Amino acid sequence: MAFTIGEVAARTGLTQRSLRYYEELGLLEPRRSDGGRREYDGAALDRLYRIRLQRSLGTPVAEVDADADLLTAARRHLRELDDVLADTARQRERVRTVEARLLRGEQPHPSELLDLLAGLGDGDEPFAVRRLTLLVYRDVLAAHAFLVEVFGFAPGPASEEHAEVFVGDGVVWLHHESLDYGLLSPVTSGSASHCMAVDVDDVEAHHARTSAAGAEIAYPPTTMPYGVREYAARDREGGLWSFMQPLPDEEE
Repeated sequence: MAFTIGEVAARTGLTQRSLRYYEELGLLEPRRSDGGRREYDGAALDRLYRIRLQRSLGTPVAEVDADADLLTAARRHLRELDDVLADTARQRERVRTVEARLLRGEQPHPSELLDLLAGLGDGDEPFAVRRLTLLVYRDVLAAHAFLVEVFGFAPGPASEEHAEVFVGDGVVWLHHESLDYGLLSPVTSGSASHCMAVDVDDVEAHHARTSAAGAEIAYPPTTMPYGVREYAARDREGGLWSFMQPLPDEEE
């Protein structure tokens, strides 16, 4: 039994673009029908599970091993789930203990209340917990495809209204233009409204990739006085991106 790429996307919640991206990286190789359509059989789904499990556990896409032992991967998955279930079970027992005291007309012990608070976290406190970058584009889907295919970012979910790409240790949101909020793409405003700086491990190789893919290069790899080797390129709507690699410290 085999599934089409559309069926796999619908069943797993992944986008077809993500599945194709795993193919581009050589992680996934679904077989082809006589008509050239992708067919995901058990072997392909086996590899996809290993890939997605490692990604869900925080493994960078460049370090994913699609040939990792399936039993080891499944056991790791179970350990993660067991940890979550164990934490939930412990919290449930704490709540039951407090409930029992209240039913007897007693007040919970202060230590029991502290245990309950520990399980609730800081959900109601107005602390900043995560930083996101949001960029505005006229054509979100086309911008998403460019950032993935030309700049080599990892794809996230994508629609005409909103899309995401993963850049190193962070995520970038792509948002459609909104006149109500004054959100305009550089292609609409006529000037670059953002300049993103991204560290890469090999700036020369990254420059070669984006150049070969047809990106507009604002300036080639250049040694900067602030200690990096850097080049800049524009995305398809005129946004300016700087890609840089720290220079090694000079010996005294």
